[in-house]
Parts: sequence; structure tokens; C-alpha cells
Amino acid sequence: MPRDLISQILNKKTDVKRESLQVTLSRIKKRLDLTSTDQAACYYIKKNKLDINVSSIIDEITRRAVQDEFAPPKSTNPAPKLNIRKKSLKPLPTSDDPFIDNLIFTAANSNAEIYPVIYLFENSVRNFVVAVMKKYFKENWWGDRVEKVNTKIHSNVTTRKLAEKEAPWHSSRGAAPIFFTDIEDLKKIINSNSNEFRQILGGKFDHLAVWIEEIEKTRNILAHNNPVSKKDRDRLILYAHDWSKLAVIVFEKL
Repeated sequence: MPRDLISQILNKKTDVKRESLQVTLSRIKKRLDLTSTDQAACYYIKKNKLDINVSSIIDEITRRAVQDEFAPPKSTNPAPKLNIRKKSLKPLPTSDDPFIDNLIFTAANSNAEIYPVIYLFENSVRNFVVAVMKKYFKENWWGDRVEKVNTKIHSNVTTRKLAEKEAPWHSSRGAAPIFFTDIEDLKKIINSNSNEFRQILGGKFDHLAVWIEEIEKTRNILAHNNPVSKKDRDRLILYAHDWSKLAVIVFEKL
């Protein structure tokens, strides 16, 4: 820990014992899905309005958690750009299928609401990857002899394109090879050309890798028709929003 936040909190909250505080911070960490006790301590300090300066160490996730805690009721705030409006969703049709119960119907409706968020995020990152690769390696970056894309990714894309030609009655993935890749392939392309992507992303390079990894996990749950938990749903929307904000910035560099 860069600073002993627990001791600083105890100096301010003299009626609180160290053991009790550690239990509280552990619960905060678990409830907000934080990764460190420092994050939980920053949250505790902000929530209790303690006179302890954490501006240099509080991270974006913890800051957002604090903001959400003190935000006015949602009805008084405009919805975020990527928030899916429930009114626009049509109810699922009823079914006499004896193997479908109310839990499955509820999960289906819930999953349907977040699918557009994943769709927008993944395709935004695809177009971002293409833009960066074209900037540094010109139009023929995918087929360049100086390999910029992993051989296995190349092979998988070729296989998928051939399979698509054998079923022309199905919708096409897209004209460009990038649309035949998996979301994990995007991360591999970014890492394989990290010098170029770091020039565009700067200090947010590692952030994008984390966002892709976390959203991929939720995407896989959704793709296999399993219910997505509220925690995973909220994390997905948070990371998708963060990427959207960053995309506006990096777009100007391309």
C-alpha cells in the first residue's frame, strides 16, 4: 500500500476498532467488486467525508462507485448514451413449451437489453483496430508479407470465409477480414502491435485490454444463452461507457 489508509482512518474515527474497520473494508471490497483494500478504503473515506486526501491514489472505478452512492435518484438524471431504454423493448411471446419457465423468460429479456451494448463495443473496437493498423501499415496491413496478424488468426478467418461461401443463403459477417475474428483476436492484434497502439492509447493501453477481457467473459455467457448476473451486467455497461469516452479522444489521433 502506498499509504497506510487504515491507520489514517482510525486516527479520524477514534470510536472504530481496527478489526471492525478491516471487516467493513472487506465487505465494501466484495460488494463493489473492488480489487484491493486501498480501493475500499478510498470509498470508505469519501462516503464518510473524512478529512483525508486520497485524490492522488483513488482510481476511476472507486470514484465512480462513490459518485453512484451519492447520485440523485435515476429519475432526475438523463440516461447515459449507451443505456438501453426498456420501453423500446417488446415483450417476448408466450410459449406453451413445458421446458421454459418464468426464470428463462426473465433472463431472456434481461440478456436482450445488454446485447446491443456488447454489439456496439465489439464493433467499435474492430473499427478502431482497423484504423490504427491502416495508419501505421497502410491499406494492405492484413495481407502484408511482414506479418502484423497472428498466423492462427489468419487461418481461422480464411476458414470462416470459406464456410460462409458454402452457405450463401445466410447473412454475411462483413466484407473485411476483421469481422471474421473473435473478440479475443482483437486483443491479440493490439498486443502484437503494442508500440503502435500505445502511441494512440497512451496510458489507457492496459485499460482497453482489461475492458476487452471482462466484456469477453460476459459476451461468452450471453452467447451460450445463460443468464448474466447484475454484477456482470453493471460492469459491462461501465466498461463500455469508459471505452466510448476514450474512443472520442483517440479518434482525433487517427
